[in-house]
Amino acid sequence: MKKFRAAYVLLSFLFLVMGMCIYLFFRDLSNIALFSWIPRLSLADAYLDSCQCRSPTILPFLDTPLVSVNTGTILGRLFVFNLPHGLWSFAGLLAIRAIWLTSVKWRAVYGGIFLAVISALEISQLSENRHGTFDVLDLASYGVSAFVEGMTYNIFIRRRVS
Repeated sequence: MKKFRAAYVLLSFLFLVMGMCIYLFFRDLSNIALFSWIPRLSLADAYLDSCQCRSPTILPFLDTPLVSVNTGTILGRLFVFNLPHGLWSFAGLLAIRAIWLTSVKWRAVYGGIFLAVISALEISQLSENRHGTFDVLDLASYGVSAFVEGMTYNIFIRRRVS
């Protein structure tokens, strides 16, 4: 049982990082609040600061994407804009499964609450008071991640845990 919990926690972290990497490498982060706190110094700035040639400055972190993806195609848009949300949702569901591995009732309750909260946060982007862009495909990615997590558990894990 501990082996399955550890695997779920590790996979949860892995999918969380994968979603963040898509943002870091393929998105313009200049207006994304999630990464706005991360400073980045260019090599030239770091050199000038180290030799005290001028006062230290912190430049915006990655104003342009590191890797260009054609977001004019359906697959490009899904990869850049929706896949990170699905991966983060999947990571959250894996973490919930790790905590309540043997309790189907509580896993369903907290998994449902988790999905309701992230769906509400996505829907709240329809309001002008909330930062972000509403995308119905983000909601679909939450549903797909819940389906895949549930099927993975039922097909590969449930018999081994019970």
